[in-house]
Amino acid sequence: MNAPGKLEKGLAIVLLLLSTGAFLNLFLKHGKFRFEANAGLPFMQVIWAGLYLFVLFFLIKEARGFWRLLLRGWPFLLLLAICLLSISWSDAKGLTARRSVALLATTVTGVYLAIRYSFKEQLKLLVTLAKISIVLSLIFGAFHLGTSVDSLSGRMNGLFLERNSLLSIIFDVLPVEGVFNLWSQPWYGIFTQRNGLGMMMALSTVVLLLWGHLEPEEKWRAYPWAGLSFLLLFLSGSLTGLLSLGAVLVAAWLLRYVQRNPARVRRILVASVGVTAIALYFVAYNFSTVAAFFDRDVTLTGRTTIWGASLILGMDHPWIGHGFNAFWLGDEGPSGEVRKLAGWDVPSAHNGYLEIWLDLGICGLAAFFLGFARHFRKAVQCFVREGLWEAAWPLLFLIFLFFVNLAQSALLSPNYVLWILYVAISCRVCLVTARPSEEGAR
Repeated sequence: MNAPGKLEKGLAIVLLLLSTGAFLNLFLKHGKFRFEANAGLPFMQVIWAGLYLFVLFFLIKEARGFWRLLLRGWPFLLLLAICLLSISWSDAKGLTARRSVALLATTVTGVYLAIRYSFKEQLKLLVTLAKISIVLSLIFGAFHLGTSVDSLSGRMNGLFLERNSLLSIIFDVLPVEGVFNLWSQPWYGIFTQRNGLGMMMALSTVVLLLWGHLEPEEKWRAYPWAGLSFLLLFLSGSLTGLLSLGAVLVAAWLLRYVQRNPARVRRILVASVGVTAIALYFVAYNFSTVAAFFDRDVTLTGRTTIWGASLILGMDHPWIGHGFNAFWLGDEGPSGEVRKLAGWDVPSAHNGYLEIWLDLGICGLAAFFLGFARHFRKAVQCFVREGLWEAAWPLLFLIFLFFVNLAQSALLSPNYVLWILYVAISCRVCLVTARPSEEGAR
C-alpha cells in the first residue's frame, strides 16, 4: 500500500475543513440561513458528493482491508442500520433517507482515514487544519466577516471577568479592559456560532500541544499556535469548549502520571474518582453560585428548558425515536413545541446524547454507547501497550467528544468533523489492537 500523496492529503484537509461547518456563516442573513435549513445548500451538496467520490476512488485504489476493518467496527454498522431502518417510521422520510445516506458516506470516510493514516499522521493533518482555522478565524473576526446565528451581546459571555469577580485582579494588572471594550461581542470566526469556534479551538489546542510533545523539534512552533488557538477559544466565550479542554488537559496529566508510575494505577484511579465525586457534589450543592461565576444563569443559557421540553416530547417514541434527523423540523412537529416553550428558534437539543435518543430512541442510544464503551476500552489497551503519547490521542479525543456533547449536539451528524474523527480514531484503534506486532495498517 502506497503512502498518501500530496493530492490525497490535500483532499483530506479540504474535506475536514468543510466538515467543521466553515464558511457557512457567509450564507446567513439576520442570523438565519438564506436557504431552507432542512434542504441545505445545493452547491454544497454537489461539493460533498464530489468529495465522497474522491474518497471512494482512493478507497478502491489504495485502502485494502476496508471490509475487514468495517466488521471490526461493527457497532457503527449497527447504528447505521438503525438510522436506515428509521426511514420507515420517520415523519420526514425523504429527509431521513437523505441524511442517512450522507451519514453512511461520512462513516465510510472515517474508515478510509483509519486505514490510510496512523494516529501520528492523523494528528499531522489536524495540525494543518488547526492552523488554517486559526488564521482564517482571526481574519474573519478582525474584519467582522460573516454572520452568526447567536444573538448574545455584551461582554465575552464566557468567563465572568467583571470587577466584582474573583478574577478582577486581571483588570488591575493587565490592560485587558480596553481590549474587551473593543471586542465586546463573542467571536465566531469562520463558523456559524461561537460554540462552533470554541469547540474547534479547544480541539486545536489539544492537537497542537500534543504535536509539540510528539515532535520536540517543532515544539516552539506548535506552542505559539496553541496559544493563538486558546486566545480564540477565550474570545468565543464558549464555556463548553473551555471546560472540555480543561477535562482533556486533566486527563493528559493523569495519563502522564500513570505512564511514569505504572505501579500506582489503582491509587490514581481511586483518587481521581474521589476528587471527581467531591467536585460534582460541590457544583450540585452550589450550582447557582458556580453558574454565576461563569456568567451563566441556572438554566445554562436556556439549555435546561430545552432538555426538559425535549424529554417530555420525546416520550412519544422512547424506544425507536422520531427517525434520524426527523425531530427538529423547524416550527413543525414536536420541535415547534420546544421552540414555543424556549421562546426562540431552537435548532437542536444542545446535547449529543439526547439528540440520538430523540432521533433513534433507546435502541439507537444503546447502540452508540455500546460502541463508545468498546472503543474507549480498546483505546486504553492501545495506550497501555504502546506506552507512547501518539497512542494517547484516541483516549484524549474520546474524552473530549464525551464532554463536548454534554452541552452541544456534536455527535451523530452527516458531513461533520467530529463524527468523521470518531469513526477514524475508533477504527484505527480496532486495527492497531488487532495487530499487536504492527504499528499501523501499512
